[in-house]
Amino acid sequence: MHMQTKKNILFLFAAGVMLAGILGTSCKKDAAPDYGIPTITRVAQPLDSASIVTGSFTQWVIIYGTHLGSTQSVSFNDQEVPYKTIYASDSSVTVQIPRAIPKDVTNTVTVTTKGGKATFSFTTVIPPLQLTGMLNEYTAVGDTLILTGANFDLYGLDTTATSVTFTGGSTVNIAGGTASTLKVVVPASAQPGPVTVKGIAPLNISIATVAWYWDNRNFLFDMSNFNGWNGKTYLSSGPDPAPVNGPYFKVAKSWQGGWAWDPFCSNNCAMPAELVNDPAKYINYALKFEMYTPLNPPALPLKLYMVFNSGNFKEFFYDAGGGSYPYSTGGKWRTFTVPLSSWGNLQGFTFSNPIIMEFMLKDSNPSQSNFSICNFRMVPIN
Repeated sequence: MHMQTKKNILFLFAAGVMLAGILGTSCKKDAAPDYGIPTITRVAQPLDSASIVTGSFTQWVIIYGTHLGSTQSVSFNDQEVPYKTIYASDSSVTVQIPRAIPKDVTNTVTVTTKGGKATFSFTTVIPPLQLTGMLNEYTAVGDTLILTGANFDLYGLDTTATSVTFTGGSTVNIAGGTASTLKVVVPASAQPGPVTVKGIAPLNISIATVAWYWDNRNFLFDMSNFNGWNGKTYLSSGPDPAPVNGPYFKVAKSWQGGWAWDPFCSNNCAMPAELVNDPAKYINYALKFEMYTPLNPPALPLKLYMVFNSGNFKEFFYDAGGGSYPYSTGGKWRTFTVPLSSWGNLQGFTFSNPIIMEFMLKDSNPSQSNFSICNFRMVPIN
């Protein structure tokens, strides 16, 4: 036989053997991959290896264990993590705790893989609904009152189906809402007092403000008949800005610095009977007032200095701007709350009735101000 013919026969034989092997292999059923039964051994934070047993909404956590590489889903209580945000390896799964209130609270985290399911004891802290107050307690009838707080959306209160009932019985639906604000147009029959916010099914949440709309309790003095020894020259009834509730102090002036004593208001101020009878209850009270500054500087250039100046002298620098000055209210009246507990020096203090209070701007450096302020009142906040 010719040599070339022999080579061709050998090649065809070898090719046939290979093809038979391939066909034989392809006809066999693939063996199922061994994913392994998943386990969870602990949970930790991404930048801290210490184990944790509780977590908060939107917090990133790492779930450690075995056979986690084929993770298909992760749930905290009954709230599932979006699949695209799951980062899994064989020994860990990194996820963000969903921001949603569970219907069934099991205090567990569950990881489901192609090999099975693992459940681990883990408590997700559910944030409370907070209704903290109003941006301007003296919002006029027909204007939009803004209620402030936290987690309105979690509790289903950020929809226009949510209602607000004012003292006096007037009920209106909100005009709009976010996680931290609810907007409602003040009805003509609204009376001074707390307001109640009510949601719809299935939660049917109802919560009332501690703060009062048009809070007329415990005014320190009557600005319509002001008789203090400092302040009359600053009294104004508008038109710039338009008054929110009668006369106000318009403090547009130069301050000389050098820690000079230069009050824009000094007066004998009325104190609530409860505070006079039991001074330890100061922790339940706050000084409130409304303040307005124009959009542009000078506005409020520094902290507002206030002092109880009867007998035992007590002073406080109120940081209305949160450390950022000059501070502006954006050309709107705003309510400010100064808890007496924040003074840090009133334990054992005796509140007389009346008591001298004085207000000013006081600093080492000269400054220029342009703010308006009114409705000084001492009210319960707890």
